[in-house]
Amino acid sequence: MHVAVDAHNLLTDRRGIGVYLRAVLSRILTNGGCKVTLLVRHPLPGLKKRALAQELGSGEFDLRSRVPHGAAVVWHPWNGTFFRGGRRNVVTMHDVAPFAYPAEDPNKRRSQQAPFKISARTADRIIADSHFSKGGIEMHLDVGPERIVVIPLAADELFSPGEPEELPAALRDRPYVLYVGALEERKNVETLLAAWRNSLASQGIALAIVTGAKLPADVIALRDLSPERFCDVYRGALCLAFPTLYEGFGLPALEAMSCGTPAVVSRVASLPEVCGEAARYVEEPRSVAAWETALREVASSEKLRADLSRRGLEQAAKFSWDATTRATLDVLAEVCA
Repeated sequence: MHVAVDAHNLLTDRRGIGVYLRAVLSRILTNGGCKVTLLVRHPLPGLKKRALAQELGSGEFDLRSRVPHGAAVVWHPWNGTFFRGGRRNVVTMHDVAPFAYPAEDPNKRRSQQAPFKISARTADRIIADSHFSKGGIEMHLDVGPERIVVIPLAADELFSPGEPEELPAALRDRPYVLYVGALEERKNVETLLAAWRNSLASQGIALAIVTGAKLPADVIALRDLSPERFCDVYRGALCLAFPTLYEGFGLPALEAMSCGTPAVVSRVASLPEVCGEAARYVEEPRSVAAWETALREVASSEKLRADLSRRGLEQAAKFSWDATTRATLDVLAEVCA
């Protein structure tokens, strides 16, 4: 099976989508079994070979700037279709946020939604991260359920329980609550900020946020963490606070649970699928008071944190990148057949 894979953003995307593609693609290349051509946007694609091989841990792939004629299937893992010409196409749609939270500007809205609409028309199969995402794809893009396959994501093996080896200086010798993610509207971070300031800040419990965005002065900003330090930051936290209103999967919640870190999350979207009965849920995610209560409960009770940690590890063990990779290869092979 010759698979062409859209890798145009693989070297720069550090979001969940980039994590997903690197995890699955590295396993496909390592385990063999199919020929892989990576698609990049560059007039001389071969110049990207060394960097991509280092990123993926293998150089067993070809590089092209267009879909090669011999490719049996093209895998588009970035929500939309950015390379045309494949006879058979599989698209991974992680969510349909541009439809659930459409941009106010019409031009921006059209630009964000167009790749999804093209994919909905051209994909032989669509892979969704969760049943929640599958439902959104059916509703917003009018795709029949028979064309959608749910394949959950996973957390890297690096995320495991233990004591942190080295925390950033700003977090040493102080308790903290952790948030990982963007600051866009659907992430509901303003609610978390207000709840933390009302409940824990006066107790000397910090709020640390892993993001590339500008943050208020009273919050500890964590940027450019190595994978090892990222794991340490999870391990050292009192809990992960994840107040999102809309999530296609919720990888930070799974990463936290894999480290044995209690997860406090909104009971919305895909998070019940990911966290099962292992999280402290906030039933009204827009309520500052509800988040204050949840944060106080978890921060003040070592027994509750230990229980959430135990249940979180059990829940996280149900997910693996190996299983995600096998299921993805099955879909690609089915489309080729």
